[in-house]
Amino acid sequence: MHIARAVTAAAATLSSGVLVPLYIYPSGGPDCANWAPLFKSIAAHPTVPFWVVINPNSGPGNKGGQAPKEFQQCIPLLRAPNVVVLGYVHTSEGSAKRQAGVTQDVNTYAGWKASYRPDGIFFDEVSGKSKDLTTYKNFVSHARPLFNNGNGFITLNPGAAPSDTSYYSITDLLLSAEDFYKDFSPSQLSLGSSTPPLKQAIVLTDGPSSPPTSLISQVVTKDHVKAFYITTDSQANGANPYDNLPTDLEKFIAAIQAAQ
Repeated sequence: MHIARAVTAAAATLSSGVLVPLYIYPSGGPDCANWAPLFKSIAAHPTVPFWVVINPNSGPGNKGGQAPKEFQQCIPLLRAPNVVVLGYVHTSEGSAKRQAGVTQDVNTYAGWKASYRPDGIFFDEVSGKSKDLTTYKNFVSHARPLFNNGNGFITLNPGAAPSDTSYYSITDLLLSAEDFYKDFSPSQLSLGSSTPPLKQAIVLTDGPSSPPTSLISQVVTKDHVKAFYITTDSQANGANPYDNLPTDLEKFIAAIQAAQ
């Protein structure tokens, strides 16, 4: 039986951790080989919080049905006291045409069996605009009670700081920067009482082959951003930057731990 956990990754003793867009189809079989490096890093760093986003098919796939077989096998292997599993849902900038689909995707995840049901939802393609705030409030208020015994974890991804800071108040975590590594600077972050760093996440692609310790020190040690992730995978020329785990995953997580 899957017992609901406090979804702040409470067992992890460090304040900052890693948000992993795990948009990788796990191989079948008992070892779930495509996810195995992440399993090892989670086990090796029990004090580091992990937020892991699973994405079977630009959402749950199999609308109204159970997870694909490989996800049924492999999501339970992600379970650990320091891990929050999130289901991916794209929102198309709050488009009215997409709203029913968002609800359907959330309901599909909520209907998965407890052993592989996510702990919450990762809403992607968030507009961040004032005119759409009510739409996202409705998405969040619908989703949160459906997971983890009514305390589902919610993440919003506008890809940059939202123009309306009220978005921070309706979510547990917000991606305030999703960018190429070379184009990111900590100076672009807005950190304050209405834009709390402990609600912010940063995801960078096309990163270096070894962890950038000075950047990690700035973001984690000095700025106290809640979640940070750099992948060596590339989004150049329209490629998917999240279909492989970083080649330096273990070293990166070790650097996140060492920075605290």
